[in-house]
Amino acid sequence: MITKMTRRTTLQSMIALAGGAVAAKGISSSAFAQENLTGSGEVRVYKAGGVWGDAQQATFFDAFEKATGIKVVGIPYIDDGAIRASVLAGEPAYDVAGMDGALVDSYVEQNLLEQIDYSYFRPGDREDFSPIPATPYLVPSLFYSMIIAFDSRAFPDKAPQTWTDMWNVEQFPGKRAIADAGNNVVGSAVFEIALLADGVDPKSIYPIDFDRAFKSLDKLKPSILRYWTAGAEPPQLLTDSQVSVTSAWNGRITALKAKNVPVDLSWNQAVLQWEGWSVLKGAKNKENAMKFLAFVAQPEPQAKFSEMIEYGPPNHKAFSFLNPDRTARLPGNPDSFKTQLVQDYSFWGAKGADGKRNAEKALDLWREWVTR
Repeated sequence: MITKMTRRTTLQSMIALAGGAVAAKGISSSAFAQENLTGSGEVRVYKAGGVWGDAQQATFFDAFEKATGIKVVGIPYIDDGAIRASVLAGEPAYDVAGMDGALVDSYVEQNLLEQIDYSYFRPGDREDFSPIPATPYLVPSLFYSMIIAFDSRAFPDKAPQTWTDMWNVEQFPGKRAIADAGNNVVGSAVFEIALLADGVDPKSIYPIDFDRAFKSLDKLKPSILRYWTAGAEPPQLLTDSQVSVTSAWNGRITALKAKNVPVDLSWNQAVLQWEGWSVLKGAKNKENAMKFLAFVAQPEPQAKFSEMIEYGPPNHKAFSFLNPDRTARLPGNPDSFKTQLVQDYSFWGAKGADGKRNAEKALDLWREWVTR
């Protein structure tokens, strides 16, 4: 989800609509910050690519800076290994890093994170994170879903709706793309997707049967054009008609649909995922980092963010600031937990008898599979 793919024209119109919609509900998102979080200097924060990063800038970065006087410096994606190395070298790449939920335990074990100081938070905000809680080392930042996306020009009559359909290249012809698990084992969701495509009941996905998952992937492999590594790639592959079906993150596809690009998606069997904010050990602007987290934990700016891009807010009270139609389209809304597979980060972070985490085991297996 992390390279630059500018959609500023679309986003500017979305920002205007979102600002009006949220303001109409009487939200004053900066009042608490102006009274309690003011300061000086800067804070270095992970900034995503594309419409996600633009939405962060408008609803979190600019708003926080205006309310507090603290400058937010957006830092683009740096891979996990480089982040760990930067902390160990005493020069953290970020003050506030975007953190995959499956990685937090390993960062804590290696003493790479600061404990979050919740004394900066508005009373009640921490408790309002549900069903994924705010923890001593992680403040959830958003919900998103890995969905089935397709070129609607390729399927004018009947479109693929399930992962089994994506695997069915006879009925739904064309090249395929899936995320590269070597780039992000957990975020790619390829193992969950492969099992769903093979008919495994969502309730029985975990623990992952790796042998069955790779047998399923073997069936699709001849049709795979690209193992994508950045969220901007699937929409571009569809737009250019290089593939007809791909896995993708929902926000990237809905951003294209908003521009009337002929792409579409299916929510059926979507894999629900989430990310969070963490403060890296030795952060140069630690106090400002805590203030930033206190600001983005509030439901009001989260609601504005979710009005601009279809990623769900982790503070459940944010949904009260969103209209029902918008809420229904957001990952993480109360109903979505009934229809989507919620990714089990505890499984991916668990260690086996050999001391390796399941994510590490999967990475080794993937690298062997993808090169043969």
